[in-house]
Amino acid sequence: MALTEKDILLYDSVPWTREAWAAPCQSHPLLATRLVHSGSARSSPALGSELVFATRTGTRQGIEAHLFRVETHWDLSSWTRMLVQGCHSAAELIKEVSIACTLNGQDVRLSIHYENGFTITREGAGPGSTTVLYRYPFEKLKMSGDDGIRSLFLDFGGPEGEMVLDLHSGPKPVVFVLHSFLSAKVTRMGLLA
Repeated sequence: MALTEKDILLYDSVPWTREAWAAPCQSHPLLATRLVHSGSARSSPALGSELVFATRTGTRQGIEAHLFRVETHWDLSSWTRMLVQGCHSAAELIKEVSIACTLNGQDVRLSIHYENGFTITREGAGPGSTTVLYRYPFEKLKMSGDDGIRSLFLDFGGPEGEMVLDLHSGPKPVVFVLHSFLSAKVTRMGLLA
């Protein structure tokens, strides 16, 4: 495994050449990846038990999970810290994701911006023009969810009620990006150690 500014790269074996480094067997965006476990492989740690960490990545096909074993507590601490900090750095670097979707039968674009929150737009009458339908900061988000198939649910407590966005593909990448943005913002505010 290797980390870049934006991705986790997975290899079947240690790459020894430049070409091998450039050809991972899998790669996942850090922004759509979460650390979900760090510690003993068993539910109760025992002396000499295996140390592992686990990740989950939101993909268009659903959630992909990976389990990694490390040799020492220092390795475990280093990898988990690099993953979490890498995800937060990717959020600050990428800043915004945008996806074409449908809301109430209307073709729209959902943009989630690291600083500004959510914007839902549709194409305007003129070429290159857009009309902002909704704009909400993260602080207004009351509830979010998904159906695991293609729908994303967002409720900002506004008069429009719960919005159901048809993403035309699996919602998990968008959900994981949303969580990464929120986690990075909370950490930046110093609310988590």
